[in-house]
Amino acid sequence: MRAAYWTCVVAGCLIGVAGLLVAQDLSKLTEAQRKQLNDWMAERAERMIAVHRLEGELAQAVNDTANTSPEIEALRKRCQELQNELSRAQADLQKKVLALPALQEKRTKLEQERQSINEISNKVKALTDPVR
Repeated sequence: MRAAYWTCVVAGCLIGVAGLLVAQDLSKLTEAQRKQLNDWMAERAERMIAVHRLEGELAQAVNDTANTSPEIEALRKRCQELQNELSRAQADLQKKVLALPALQEKRTKLEQERQSINEISNKVKALTDPVR
């Protein structure tokens, strides 16, 4: 999967560069200059791939438990506590917003629609099920 991704990235870079080069008048370049340009573009694409790979590795390093120290573990624990607190606050917010009188009508309508769906589903099931 990663190989396919990188192949697409390189192809995209090369196509983009080719598009830019075609937009310019390359007929003024000598054969040696064209070769040099192609070499630079290939090297640039390879380096871009390497940079992207390193960025990914560094981004994943935060979650890698092999990279640890007492300070890092304390920060990880604090981060988890904050995420848990945020989840609780979001749940509380949702409960309070949904309890507002202005939304009661929509909640009632939602329940009615769900009930109607269940009734229709039961009718379809009764009609399509083989006779018991």
